[in-house]
Amino acid sequence: MKALMKNAFSDYLHVEILAVILASVMVAAVTSYIAADSVYKASIIGGSVTPLLGAPGHLSGQVQEKAPDYYASQYLTMKEKIAGLFGALVWSNSSLLSSVYVVAVMIALFPLMYRTRSSFVPLLFRERASPAKTALIGLTVSFIIFLPLAFSALFPIGVVSLKWLSGISQHSLLLLSSILISLLLTATLAVYSTYILWGRLDLSIVFTLLLAFLLSGKLGFEWWTVWIYLGTSAGLIAIMLYSFHRRWMSV
Repeated sequence: MKALMKNAFSDYLHVEILAVILASVMVAAVTSYIAADSVYKASIIGGSVTPLLGAPGHLSGQVQEKAPDYYASQYLTMKEKIAGLFGALVWSNSSLLSSVYVVAVMIALFPLMYRTRSSFVPLLFRERASPAKTALIGLTVSFIIFLPLAFSALFPIGVVSLKWLSGISQHSLLLLSSILISLLLTATLAVYSTYILWGRLDLSIVFTLLLAFLLSGKLGFEWWTVWIYLGTSAGLIAIMLYSFHRRWMSV
């Protein structure tokens, strides 16, 4: 166990930290851009429109004929609608999100995966561990790298929630956050498992991108998307462990 954990962190740790920071910035920048564009469009589509645009609205000099509670409830209802539109608009860019997340995961995990893959066989003899146990320990370390990427994906959604959509039920924002995290988790497991099994960066990237595009193109903005991503992640782990059990690893 000590050799496995020591192998997880190299002498060039500062370079690997910079790689994780770069990947986190990529995730945050793209998610922030899509979130800003989506909340702007959702505010136009779901907000109250002025009569200047030919749609029902309220003039600034118009006298209120109903109680303030009515207008407060109308305001919250409008924000709920905007929140739902915001989540759907963000997820409409699922292909871009998938590609950027996969590239970011590859940048962040590659140093760890390369060391684990290159020293996989020596570690088996040194630690007297099974291939499945060795791969799972490396996967556990990869989850540590996954955390800053997850925070980078959630940060723009949190800013939108606090600054523009506060005071609502947060149901659609929770759904959006769950979808983004499950997508990022699936990309992490796909990149790690395929690279550890095949040892080829190109095959790992191609497989993960195809998987991400296939799923994102078929899944909508609903809770089933989260469960399908989580099920896919569990399936990837099971396939990796079964491959080690059957000795299908490409050495």
